[in-house]
Amino acid sequence: MEADQDLQALFNFLRREPVMFLRLQRFVLRTIQFERSLMTLLEDTDRRMDEIEGRNAQEEMEEDAVPQEPEFDEAEAESAPLPENDD
Repeated sequence: MEADQDLQALFNFLRREPVMFLRLQRFVLRTIQFERSLMTLLEDTDRRMDEIEGRNAQEEMEEDAVPQEPEFDEAEAESAPLPENDD
């Protein structure tokens, strides 16, 4: 209730002082525009971060991919029997 009375007193003052009303109106409009621009920048930044994270995840998956050639175990190869030659 008290807040409503304070707000009503402010509106009554602004009715009598059009210059103050215009200044307050300009201030509020600039504040709204600034907040909207910040929100737009935040949304763009968030979208770019998602894109970068997606690329990084893709690169990590490519780095962790299993090599196409099987690994060569030198110790196993040394102890493996040689194939017999049918000559």
